[in-house]
Amino acid sequence: MKSIRNPDYIAIVLAILAFGATTAAHAQLGATERGGDVSQGAVMHRARGGLVAYRETTDANGIVVRQYLDSGGTVYAVSWRGPAMPDVRALLGAYFETFRAGADATIGEAGLHTARVAKGDLVVENRVRLREFSGRAWLASALPPGVSAMDIQ
Repeated sequence: MKSIRNPDYIAIVLAILAFGATTAAHAQLGATERGGDVSQGAVMHRARGGLVAYRETTDANGIVVRQYLDSGGTVYAVSWRGPAMPDVRALLGAYFETFRAGADATIGEAGLHTARVAKGDLVVENRVRLREFSGRAWLASALPPGVSAMDIQ
């Protein structure tokens, strides 16, 4: 039986990220939400006394995506969890190429089940466990006052 080396595993994860499953329509990281971005079944939540606001959707594949919105409706963070990867290209939008360049540069440095890319303002963390994919991405300079990366779940 051939063992999978870390660089091979990272390449597989990157392929999954690039060609992931489809997600419900929503605003992309750094974009301002429009009325048409709200997908059916989206639920708005507020946490920490209204300081953190996020819209949560669950697609037909059971993938839960959260979009964290500032007071102006701009998406400053996204998170996901489910039995498959969401379409990370759609979630990150204009930041996808920055993510991909950072991920390519860290091949072999990440652990077997986790990956972290911090390039410029963009931070992306991804974790893979048996049939459970989870991750989060945020723009460090866009976090609203009083909100930290720990609030993005």
